[in-house]
Amino acid sequence: MGFVRTDGQERVPRATPAKGSGTQGRVRPARAGAPAASRSAWGTDGRAARGEQTRRLLAEALVGLVDAGAPTPTARQVASWAGVSTRTVFHHYRGTDGLVAAALSLQYERHRGLLFPIPPRGPPALRVRALCRQRRLYFEELTPVYRLALARVDAGAALARLLAEDRARLRRQLADTLAPEFVARGRDSGALLDALDQSTGWEAWRALRDVRHLTAAAAERAMAFTAGRLLG
Repeated sequence: MGFVRTDGQERVPRATPAKGSGTQGRVRPARAGAPAASRSAWGTDGRAARGEQTRRLLAEALVGLVDAGAPTPTARQVASWAGVSTRTVFHHYRGTDGLVAAALSLQYERHRGLLFPIPPRGPPALRVRALCRQRRLYFEELTPVYRLALARVDAGAALARLLAEDRARLRRQLADTLAPEFVARGRDSGALLDALDQSTGWEAWRALRDVRHLTAAAAERAMAFTAGRLLG
């Protein structure tokens, strides 16, 4: 083993390769080991994060298109809006069915807070009006993507599940908000809940807005009036 000076004073050992190794004068680099594994894991996590960002970007593009008035955007239109290739859309969603489900889920995430609990006390008419105001705000935000989702519900189980979950969420809100009134109805409580569920759901809202061509404010008043009459 030889020695080399590092600062003109102290001498430290210098590695000397074995004879016949063919590496005279060179020191082999250390293996990467754990650091390389960490870098590989980081790279995998980074790709996953970028993929998730791209999927959200595409879902936001679809929402933007339908909000802008495109009733049934194509994969090419979504790609153009998002600034990516059409191939990217199919890579992440394998078509527009999965993309519609992602857009609907995104809208639920954004606007779910509009449906907050209403305490089941006080005059029922006030609770009904508060509930219908919430639904007006919620349905107005969800309607563009909701229309698109309902038009394609037979194309995918994911869409059907999301729509069913939303209907169940709205029904639970009704049951909680008007709990005293349902208890008072006794055996008729189930029928009353069904009637209120039907008259305050999105299908009723769509009929008031798209078929009757009412304004949002007029549709809210009509919904509240119907619910109030059902309560008696």
